[in-house]
Amino acid sequence: MAKTIAVTLIAGYLGVGKTTWLNAHLRNGVASGTLVLVNDFGAINVDAELIDYQGDRLLKLSSGCLCCSLSDELGTQLSRIARWSEPPTQVLIETSGVARPTRIADLIRVARQYHLTRIVTLIDLASLATRLADRRVGDLIVEQIAAASELSCNRGDTLDHSVQQQLQERLAALNPGASRSWETSSGGERELGSVLEDLHASRPRPRFRSVYRPAGPDPAWKRFAITLSATLKRQELEALLTAHADGIARAKGFLQADGRHYVFQWSGDKAYWTPSSPRPGNGQLVGIGFDGVTFEALVAALEALSTR
Repeated sequence: MAKTIAVTLIAGYLGVGKTTWLNAHLRNGVASGTLVLVNDFGAINVDAELIDYQGDRLLKLSSGCLCCSLSDELGTQLSRIARWSEPPTQVLIETSGVARPTRIADLIRVARQYHLTRIVTLIDLASLATRLADRRVGDLIVEQIAAASELSCNRGDTLDHSVQQQLQERLAALNPGASRSWETSSGGERELGSVLEDLHASRPRPRFRSVYRPAGPDPAWKRFAITLSATLKRQELEALLTAHADGIARAKGFLQADGRHYVFQWSGDKAYWTPSSPRPGNGQLVGIGFDGVTFEALVAALEALSTR
């Protein structure tokens, strides 16, 4: 039988650290010929820009959170990749934070040129209980957890030990068959250390658990893309997002604010500004949230901000 291409899916809810995890593995070393596919939810693929693996071995999927169109685009891409004169040795797929990995996994399983080796789901322990209790996204996060062969937990260092234990027990109940690892932090810097594994190490193929629980409906996701001028103030953008936090799940972009250039991230109702090198043109902010009055009010406020 012809050799097939190994596929790793990297899943997890919005803002849980998928790109950070992927970058750490890429820096740790992967097999030559590895291909990275990145699926983001916005008009600009911020995650792809932040991955330390550029060139023709990094491909961007633009369909974002729309699962049906993602399947169509991913299927077309995988078919085309398999026909390359030198196909990749393995493919790493970073899914959008609102993707259901079982749908993508099913697509890969029926592709004759590929085999699925692992589904790694990232878990933000600090926000896990809140997200699971959220009627809009709780079912999605349960599916992301249940589909995994590996669970990589992070951001739990500040939690009380008893809370950490309760969350670990909850993860074990949702997916007793998955291996679990812990990402620790020190001084604000991520240290993956022994948690990292060599992606091309020889290992038996895992037995993936079938998720029999019926999937609930996808939330009524809404997206926006806004151009913001260089006169932007960090404080006013943060205040605007905070005031509409219930309607937004994630925002990110490349912005100029207070006279400096930043990679901006809004996750878990918090803003993160990382200084970056200058980029041509005005700042671009993309976001995803929940259909409703709050989201529409946020978009209107951002548009007003953009025209100042």
